[in-house]
Amino acid sequence: MGSQHADPALTVRPPAEVKDRADAVLKERGLPMRGFVVACLAALADDPDAFLAHLAKHWPAEKPRGRPRATDRAADRPAAAGAG
Repeated sequence: MGSQHADPALTVRPPAEVKDRADAVLKERGLPMRGFVVACLAALADDPDAFLAHLAKHWPAEKPRGRPRATDRAADRPAAAGAG
């Protein structure tokens, strides 16, 4: 059975330091994190060029997703004793 929620979930794991700083800024202003994320998504949908231009200097570097491929893991392991 699928989810009974009307809206799809969005799971994000920002760096703890960034989240803590953002939380503090929002709390000072009496604003919830969820509302902020929804507002950002709405702003992006309404005016993507302006919104993305403002975020450009804050954009995080791409992180590899998932597990490394077996060939990559093998290259990282030291050679077996007596090999070669």
